[in-house]
Amino acid sequence: MSSMNNLTHILLIEDNPGDVNLVKIYLKDSSIKHELHHADSFFDGVDTAKNQEIDLVLLDLSLPDSTGFKTLSNFLEKCPGLPVIVLTGINNEIVGNQAVKAGAQDFLVKGQFDGKLLGRAIRYAMQRYKTQLKLEKTANELALSERRYVEAQEMAHFGSWEMDIVSNSMRWTDEMYRIFGFYPTSFAPTLSDYMNYVHLEDRKMVESFFEEAAKDGQLHQLEHRIVVDGRNIKYISIQAKVYFEEATNKILLVGAVQDITERKLSEQLIIEKNISNKASKVKEEALAEMSFHIRTPLSSIVNLLYLIDNTSTSNQQREYLDGLKTSVDDLSMMINNLLNFSVLITEQLKVEDEEIKVNDFMVGIQKVLQIKSENAHLELQFDLAERMPEKVISDSNKLTQIIYNLIDTVIRQSPEHSKVNIQMRNQGFQDETDQLFLNVHNPQLQLSSEKIQEMLEADKLLEVYSEDPSEEVKSQLGMAIVAKLIKTMQGTLMIECDEHTGTNLRVNIPVRVPKQLRFSASDKPDAPLRILLVEDHFLNQIATKKVLTTWSSFVSVDIAENGLVGVEKYREHGYDIILMDLQMPVMTGIEASRKIREQSSVPIIALTANSSKQEAERCFEAGINDYIAKPFKPQDLYRKIMEQLITVATQ
Repeated sequence: MSSMNNLTHILLIEDNPGDVNLVKIYLKDSSIKHELHHADSFFDGVDTAKNQEIDLVLLDLSLPDSTGFKTLSNFLEKCPGLPVIVLTGINNEIVGNQAVKAGAQDFLVKGQFDGKLLGRAIRYAMQRYKTQLKLEKTANELALSERRYVEAQEMAHFGSWEMDIVSNSMRWTDEMYRIFGFYPTSFAPTLSDYMNYVHLEDRKMVESFFEEAAKDGQLHQLEHRIVVDGRNIKYISIQAKVYFEEATNKILLVGAVQDITERKLSEQLIIEKNISNKASKVKEEALAEMSFHIRTPLSSIVNLLYLIDNTSTSNQQREYLDGLKTSVDDLSMMINNLLNFSVLITEQLKVEDEEIKVNDFMVGIQKVLQIKSENAHLELQFDLAERMPEKVISDSNKLTQIIYNLIDTVIRQSPEHSKVNIQMRNQGFQDETDQLFLNVHNPQLQLSSEKIQEMLEADKLLEVYSEDPSEEVKSQLGMAIVAKLIKTMQGTLMIECDEHTGTNLRVNIPVRVPKQLRFSASDKPDAPLRILLVEDHFLNQIATKKVLTTWSSFVSVDIAENGLVGVEKYREHGYDIILMDLQMPVMTGIEASRKIREQSSVPIIALTANSSKQEAERCFEAGINDYIAKPFKPQDLYRKIMEQLITVATQ
């Protein structure tokens, strides 16, 4: 009904003027507030119904352009949203019933109704039409809800069922059939059918489940396995509860089943992953512990060698000292290979960049490898390009391992009394990027194509080594480390062999060049510098303090033997910079740094024997400004200290 003035807009489609006038009179007598629209043909009636606000239609079946039930069916097809009362001149109840069945709300026989009867017919027709619309809407919503329920069951692999406790006959939803590997409604299931597909090891448990569920009104739940297609195992979760159906006077067991195979497999993978992660963590902790116990005393040796190197020594002592320093460098490289090996296998390798002085870096490697080449009766010649940048930014440890193991591999393969040439150059940088090129060449070394391919793919041996560390695999470990590290650093490795020119091993490693060099390692403090060294290792205390005080006369060093003493000394005296060992009794360096950060922003440099990305993150989270890995060279420590002092001065 129209909301405007509560008028009912009625459309009369009638071609007889007399009948039109009678309907107008009857409508006035019906006490229905209305507005009447009139059309004298089927075409005009349809046009009016579509273009005017109409609440109900009075339709004559005999019109100039349409007659019979075709008039009603055509009108309902063209104007489906309107209730229709048929006006007919035939006093035949069969005709009226046919009209209602065809879609009319009611029918009236001309000459046999008055205003009261017309008003009642209009009210009932509109009410029935509204009720019909509501029923249709409810039916559509139920159908939509049913479709959504079925779709939800399918998506969640969720099916429902019910079972007659007396006959054990069951009714399954479509998804129940799919879970068990059947087309929906392909057979009439029973409890026996269900049990036939239960895994043999779970059958007794499932039988007990149905027995218990049938005894009381409680909800019962169980997870078990079924075997589908005779070979595929699925995990399902089943629920069941007794229900009394009053309409049929039956006791039913109703429930639901969900396919939880994916969840079970995920849980199993998570358990396996947790076990693997736990084992990896134990391995990592053991490796860190070993690293600490090796690198800490090695750091003391490096510092003591530096101090001896700066004292007066005889030529013979100098020769012994140089040999000892070279041996220590060689030992450091081998330790790096050892400590990084398990990391290489577990794919946890990460690049940790730092500034590298190219010339010093290569000189150090040359000294170490010179001994190896002399023992192998080979001549080793290094050629460093003149236009190389003074410093580059890369992972020093990994770059050292690459060059060391690469040259060591060539030395092992080369015939005695041959000559190995090592050339290093750079491509030239743009936007702070550069490429380091290393070429190891021996004109007398001949390698087969099979050997070359084996060396290029040597990183695959790391997986083999973890399962079967044979002597043959061990002999190729150095090249395996080279291949793995080059890939990690996004570099390339090429091996070329020619019967005339010999063998070339070419390595290309991307590096960065610092924007500006603010100072060199020769820079020293030019004002009093008070340093707190928090270190528990006695030899490291002596050696590090001596290294620092010989650096500059302005430097003074106080020592704290653990983190707690370090915190107390800083609170009492205050210092310009703190060197903090991380692994100490009573209080660790991480804890001590956090407590100091609560009251001060003094620069803190961590001295760590466990160089890793995780260790660096722990340091920075605790408020530590920088860290240096043991064993470190005194020049590197000086550079770190100067960087922090300059940062503080420019803030």
